[in-house]
Amino acid sequence: MAKSYMFYAISQVFFSFFLVLFFIASIVMLIGIASVTLVVKLSFLDLVQLYIYSLPGTIFFIIPITFFGACAIGLARLSYDHELLVFFSLGISPKSLVKAFLPLCVFVSLVLLVFSLILVPASKSAYYSFIQSKKEKIDVNIHPGEFGQKLGDWLVYIGSNQGNLFNDVILFSHKGLALESFIIAKQGQIKNQQGVFELQLEHGNAYFAQKDQLRKVQFGQLALKNRIASSSNKNPVFLHSHDYIGYWKSAFGKDANKNQKRRFTQAILVALFPLASIFLILTFGIANPRFSKNLSYIYVLLAVGIYFLCMHVISQDAPLIFVAILPLVWLLGSYALYRRMIVRFY
Repeated sequence: MAKSYMFYAISQVFFSFFLVLFFIASIVMLIGIASVTLVVKLSFLDLVQLYIYSLPGTIFFIIPITFFGACAIGLARLSYDHELLVFFSLGISPKSLVKAFLPLCVFVSLVLLVFSLILVPASKSAYYSFIQSKKEKIDVNIHPGEFGQKLGDWLVYIGSNQGNLFNDVILFSHKGLALESFIIAKQGQIKNQQGVFELQLEHGNAYFAQKDQLRKVQFGQLALKNRIASSSNKNPVFLHSHDYIGYWKSAFGKDANKNQKRRFTQAILVALFPLASIFLILTFGIANPRFSKNLSYIYVLLAVGIYFLCMHVISQDAPLIFVAILPLVWLLGSYALYRRMIVRFY
């Protein structure tokens, strides 16, 4: 009875937190998806499809933060409403609360592992494959008279267009301060030659600035090419034939892919956060309202900030052994706080 009442109070906090964070994350996702339309034409259904592909990665980061915050703050509300003191007077000890939270924390961490190791890679691969297929169709979203539009590595300005045929084309590209390219052409046309993105320009001038030199080339026809069909085969973000072992295999070994290693480290550390923080839930949630103020919100923010900061640092260059060390140290440290601040008094 007491366990059901406690989890009911926590669930009320969880869903309110989750909806707020999900709404904020959805706005960020939509802004990111909208930026894709600067280059590729997308219909409303295409935008909805990209939004669905983005959901697993977003939910993966929302769940552990929401779960930890809801458990600690929900428990603190019971404490400061004097309801948790009634539990203790009925013989319910902090150890019993740990046993009640343990299966829930294990379940949430297992769900997050499924998200991180299976659903997120699949959704990311589908997201980038979808964008890649749109790019290969060469249905670019270039508008006449607008500045700041990109086509590959080039900034593009056009005077007018008829489909993929452009008039009064101006292109600019730079690689740092060492090399800049500026091209002016009367006409340009986009083509897809067996997976090679090609922009054919006619009747214009090209200027190449390198260090203290400026070269001018006058051309009748100029082809700018960029291979796009084979990128999905080399980029580790793409999942092939649901081979999840092969997908994560590139994160290990002497020649490990740094980006994939970073993804794997973050995936495991985020998934283990609820389980590693089980004692912090009780440390932040259990309090005597007569002798302390409710600072559970501040404690939750500090704990989440410190853990995710450590996760970010470790995911950059640290060895993979720290994937096990951080949750273990976090668990032992939180247990020490739990023994010092809770067990001694309750």
